[in-house]
Amino acid sequence: MNRFLPLSIIVSVALWAVSCGDNPGGKELPDYSMSYTVKDVTFEMLKAPAGNLTMGISADNRRKVTRGIAQPVALDGFVISAQPVSQALWSAVMGNNPSQVKDPSAPVDMVSWVDIQKFLSKLGKATGKSFFLPTEAQWEYSYKLFGDKDFTAVAEWCHDNYDEVPDDATSDDYFKPMNLMVNPSGPEKGSAKVVRTTLERMPIESHTRRVKVGFRVAQRTEDELTEAIMGPLDSAKVYRERIDASDGVPEFFTVGDVRFKMVKIPGGDFSMGFNPAFDTPYLNFTVPDNEVNVHQVTIDDFEIGETEVTVGLWYAVMGSVPYLNDISEPEKPVGNVSWYDCQVFLRKLNELTGRTFRLPTEAEWEYAARGGRMSRHFGFSGSNDMKSVMWFIDNADSKPRTVKTKKPNELGLYDMSGNVWEWCFDRAEEYTKEALVNPCGAQSGGTRILRGGSCASRWDACRISNRSYMPGKNFKGTFGLRLAL
Repeated sequence: MNRFLPLSIIVSVALWAVSCGDNPGGKELPDYSMSYTVKDVTFEMLKAPAGNLTMGISADNRRKVTRGIAQPVALDGFVISAQPVSQALWSAVMGNNPSQVKDPSAPVDMVSWVDIQKFLSKLGKATGKSFFLPTEAQWEYSYKLFGDKDFTAVAEWCHDNYDEVPDDATSDDYFKPMNLMVNPSGPEKGSAKVVRTTLERMPIESHTRRVKVGFRVAQRTEDELTEAIMGPLDSAKVYRERIDASDGVPEFFTVGDVRFKMVKIPGGDFSMGFNPAFDTPYLNFTVPDNEVNVHQVTIDDFEIGETEVTVGLWYAVMGSVPYLNDISEPEKPVGNVSWYDCQVFLRKLNELTGRTFRLPTEAEWEYAARGGRMSRHFGFSGSNDMKSVMWFIDNADSKPRTVKTKKPNELGLYDMSGNVWEWCFDRAEEYTKEALVNPCGAQSGGTRILRGGSCASRWDACRISNRSYMPGKNFKGTFGLRLAL
């Protein structure tokens, strides 16, 4: 069964687990090892930490999984066998080898989901430990963590009942793309089980035996989802450091061989939203409804990245770059990242630096783009001469360009108009007329804010007051981010 994390229960770390559904092995205390031997057959386990992923998308953010749909998921930690169960291990546990082509070192196949339950029971007796089939989410998370070398030998059974995803639709029982799923384990009922490859999910009846269909085993660990992980993912609270910007001295950070600059922004008051007094564009257009209701906003001191996060910085933190990014061009802004991808990046960056980097709130972003206390009330960030401050469709050929190649704004910030869209922390909501202090968006929902326009945008999308709403799971070559503290 799958249930979704209601925001009303964000009270304590202990409550994070109550929305998780019936994760296999979830009722017993963790008791696992990283290596096991049954008779003379040894198999190793890999440890997956608690974390999150966008399920249903290839590891390079390039393709959709066949019969799947993009879905944000958070998972407790677990261990999973480093390779599919071998014919030798199956024989050691079960006393036979059902595989069509006999090779003790190769993955066992011609085993049904029902056969595997018997194997798991006997393996538990042989080792004194409890094992289960990984859920589909655990399987896909493992593949994305550990690479695809050992995930392509056979298709693999998962724990879950199969849930059909109709064309251009989503099931109410499993896939809810506007909500974060926590430890999903599939629908309660279903005659078919999920069988996975790296790019396909297939329904196969539980009694069916097929060539080239095998499985792995998994176990629980003590590594559970904490507020440090779940808070930034699903809370309406901004997890921020207390910043004193009075000295105006920027901070510099180094990750690997990449150095980046954070600009201190003294807080203040400003009018948020489209203001006809100084946001009037040069061409006639209709002001979007989501920009009206100009309202006063008070912002505390904060820090924001001098530039968008670059390909080089993403690589230094993550060890790889998303599809459509080229590590030979490290000074271009990273793109093709979802809001949830940004959270994975931020968590790893914070582990490396010991700080609390985050996405800026929408109000912080607009305040900084306008120039903060130094604002000269331009319609674009840094000037009313659009071509001098931004890369957009008229001058960029729809391709992201090296950061800091246009003029900065009043605060020394580059590319806040154009180049790539920048994810903000906030869930989308319409503006109020009321004055606000440090607003951070709606309390619930999966639609997040993007700001600034991009190299593929028309001029009007690059206006400071322009707002774009997008499901947080979405990614595109022109979706990037800027850091905040």
